[in-house]
Amino acid sequence: MLMCTTWKSRPLSPEQTDRMMATWGKIEADQAADSSVERVCWFISADGGGGFTVNRVLDADRANALSLEFALSLGEFLDLETRPVLDLDEAMPAISKGVERIKG
Repeated sequence: MLMCTTWKSRPLSPEQTDRMMATWGKIEADQAADSSVERVCWFISADGGGGFTVNRVLDADRANALSLEFALSLGEFLDLETRPVLDLDEAMPAISKGVERIKG
């Protein structure tokens, strides 16, 4: 299962920035040790105002728990949104079926 988490930075004081980075460091260390999660990509906007990650997670329960963990840990500092996503190979059968339904 692929999960895309987008974030947008909130205005932070230097102290909040330090706390966010410390918290994020702990999350990164835990995620590196967790074989049920693999980061596929991580992008940040050029202005530093936001970004997104895509993680491959072994099952839906772990994906939901991970999303909740990120939201509770970083929600003070970032606006977060996590959604399940599909790569094109996974999505094409559903796209084709949907197009066929439209055609009647």
